[in-house]
Amino acid sequence: IAPLSINFLLTFTVDPSIANTITIDSYLSLILTLALGSGIIFQLPVIIFVLSKLGIMTPQFMRKSRRYAVVLILIVASVVTPTADPYTMLIVAFPLFLLYELSIMISANIQKKKLKADALFLKS
Repeated sequence: IAPLSINFLLTFTVDPSIANTITIDSYLSLILTLALGSGIIFQLPVIIFVLSKLGIMTPQFMRKSRRYAVVLILIVASVVTPTADPYTMLIVAFPLFLLYELSIMISANIQKKKLKADALFLKS
């Protein structure tokens, strides 16, 4: 995302008579914002793991609300990407879709282990 963002900011001009001035402060701010945003977004499976362990999040709920999650992912991807083209947005959104599906699998695995442990407890 960072190379695309920097390239966009360097080549985007409102008027040919206006020059882009990139400072080290604005460059570092962009890189840190992208890194922190990506880091927070990629914590989704860890958050789902904790919520599933606590019994707050279930795979059934996540599967039922998949359509809403897709819309939310596309909105986040469109806000995060600096360009208006759909290709860059989809490049950002695709890993988020995969993370959401991975989170569903993690939650299902935790629920299956819980059910197995409960069955063993009730059996003995």
